[in-house]
Amino acid sequence: MTRSLLCSAIFIVLVLGSSVTARADDDTCWQLLYKAIEHNAAAQHAEYISYSELVNVQSDGRQFEWANASITYRDDGVASVDDDRWDHPFISELLEPGPPVLGPYGSRREIWLALEPHDEGLPTIADLHNRPHDRCVDRGDDTVDGMRVAHLVLPDPPLDRPALKEIWIDRHSLAIVHVVVAEYVTFYLPDTKLTHTLTDYTLDVENIGGYIVLRRVTWSYSFRVYDQRSRLDAEYDFGNYRFGTSPPPGTLFASETNSSS
Repeated sequence: MTRSLLCSAIFIVLVLGSSVTARADDDTCWQLLYKAIEHNAAAQHAEYISYSELVNVQSDGRQFEWANASITYRDDGVASVDDDRWDHPFISELLEPGPPVLGPYGSRREIWLALEPHDEGLPTIADLHNRPHDRCVDRGDDTVDGMRVAHLVLPDPPLDRPALKEIWIDRHSLAIVHVVVAEYVTFYLPDTKLTHTLTDYTLDVENIGGYIVLRRVTWSYSFRVYDQRSRLDAEYDFGNYRFGTSPPPGTLFASETNSSS
């Protein structure tokens, strides 16, 4: 996205950070959500993930932004980005729309695991959480990508910060296949003031060789420009995934490795 108009450099995939309390055993909705979060945190994570990203943003049904990027994401949250909207590759912790994996990453992952419940629930993970007293509603099973999965809804998300809103989980494998979160989009409005607005991001998740990665992220947002209304529709498609224990040739990580050897 052109940074002078719209900045969406957010860590969207930290979507499962939730201050849920593992409540009574009969509260099956919260229990299923907690188990899926812990299962995802314990899943294998590659040290380096290389992938392609296609950015497609429509403004009122017309092409607004179209870009390709080749990205290598390191598991500490840093990425080497080669984006055709920029002159040269660069190193960044801010990815659009976010890292390619469901978070957290690096040393932050340990706070998801083996925690004892306490009065305030689990610690907040990243910038996204839901209050322990919020409701969790099991809407039954839906079919997603040919699989029967549980559809869990948190119907009272906070309106003043990012929040988990809906999640689809395989009841048996605890795999997460689909997520809806409220996250920030930052607009530079005509009056030059920055406005941070929450909108729904939809995440499609897939398993490639045992690694849980994003396949697609979409969002839509309607806003006022002077006396008219406008709408942006964004779609980010991820593909060509490659996983490794060392940085691929041609990335800035490889350059760092060569210079330090």
